[in-house]
Amino acid sequence: MVTRLSQITMPLIRSCKIFLVALLLCAVQSFAGYFIEQTYEEAPAKDSLSSLSFGGELSLVYYLGAIHPGVLLSGEYRFHNHHSADAFAALLFSGDYLELGLDWRFFFRGTREDDFLRLGVSFVSFERNDKSYFPPRITLGYGRDISFFKNASFLCRLELDASYIIGKPLAEKANDFYSREAHFTAALNIGFYFF
Repeated sequence: MVTRLSQITMPLIRSCKIFLVALLLCAVQSFAGYFIEQTYEEAPAKDSLSSLSFGGELSLVYYLGAIHPGVLLSGEYRFHNHHSADAFAALLFSGDYLELGLDWRFFFRGTREDDFLRLGVSFVSFERNDKSYFPPRITLGYGRDISFFKNASFLCRLELDASYIIGKPLAEKANDFYSREAHFTAALNIGFYFF
C-alpha cells in the first residue's frame, strides 16, 4: 500500500516541480530586457503613490531538497518614491516554522509598477529535538510590482529571494544516526497588495 501510494505521489510531486519551474521561467522571460527596452527617459510619468498598502502572498520556500508552501501577510509603508518598509509574518502550511520580520525595499523608478530590491531581517521560530529556537535570518530579494488596470487599487507582486539563517539551522531527521540541516533557503512569492 505504501509503495503504491509513493508511486502515485512521486509523479505528482515531479509534475508540481516542473510547473513551478515553468512559472518561474515565464516570470523571468516577461521581465527579461526590461531595463534595456525602456530607458528612464521613456518611462511613464510618476503616478500618485499611496503611502500605506497591505496584502498577502503565497510563498513557495525551498530547503532540505523540498518545496514547502506557505502564506505571508504584510503591511507596507512607502515613505519615499524609491523606498518602503514593511512588517510581515510568514507561516508554512506544514507548520515547520513561523517567521516575523521587517523589510526595506528600493524601487528603481519610483512608480506604482516597478522593479525593486528587498533587504530583510527576520526571526524564525521552529522546534528541533523538542526545543524551541528563534534564530535571526537575513533575506535578499528581487521582485516586481505589476498593476493590471490603470485605476485599480491593487497590484500583483512577484518576488524571488534567498535567505540565510544565522545560528541554529532548520533540520530534518533522516534516520537515527544522520540528520540534514539547512541554513540557506530560497523562495518564490506571488501576492496581491491593496492600497
